[in-house]
Amino acid sequence: MTSFIIVRDVAIRGAMCVAATPQWLRLCYKKGPLDYEPCDMNMPATLVPRKREHYRFDAPLTERGQIVAQTYGRGLIAAGIRPYEIYCSPDMKSIQTAYYLIKGMDTSFTSICIEPAIMSFRQLYPRNIDQILLSPKMYSGLGYPINLQYKPFNDIPQSETIDDYIHRINRFYTEKIGRSVIVIADNCMVEITRNREISTIDDILDTKMLTSMQVNTIRVTSDDVKLVNPPILSFTRCLYDAKPFLWNSAPKKLSTPNHPVNEY
Repeated sequence: MTSFIIVRDVAIRGAMCVAATPQWLRLCYKKGPLDYEPCDMNMPATLVPRKREHYRFDAPLTERGQIVAQTYGRGLIAAGIRPYEIYCSPDMKSIQTAYYLIKGMDTSFTSICIEPAIMSFRQLYPRNIDQILLSPKMYSGLGYPINLQYKPFNDIPQSETIDDYIHRINRFYTEKIGRSVIVIADNCMVEITRNREISTIDDILDTKMLTSMQVNTIRVTSDDVKLVNPPILSFTRCLYDAKPFLWNSAPKKLSTPNHPVNEY
């Protein structure tokens, strides 16, 4: 029996640079293509030296995303979950999510297995994506706890249909054996494990619009697959997250504990 905890790589609204600030490359590279400078407090303090355009297709986590990932790591420890391996997509935001998740767990034995089988739909990437993504050895050299002995299920495909995409994801889950496995990928991966039908490119793009933290847990046996309750607590949703259009009409006393109306 294997229990999979599938975590969306973009840990929270605004956790990935391109989601938080769509024009972040232009704003953070005003001084030149090699001179990165954060445009606000949410942008990473530093970036791995690489071509600026590579970040357009392989964006990092923001400061906020790093904090949220660490918080979930502490939640896993509180739930008694101490995985030896975390499987994640080869993109930077997934690997950084795994890295900060491990920092939150504060474990010295957990390693990251970079797995192309769970990356996003291939047709959403440029043809040379394999030249853009950093290699496991490069991440290891940067201090990330990468398992360099891990052999992926397959390489990055050159092209694929949606049926091919669904097949490679299903193959990963049916062949991976272990007790408790953390998987970090994009929203579409989470939705597929929730049995959401994905048959067109629009279905895939619709999953990109989900803004809150996406976590799903499934239990796989030799003859059955079940959805189970996540072992970790969710974040408290504020009124703005739940119903943004009602925020302006919310009573002021909600944000003022000592408001006279609240006195008994």
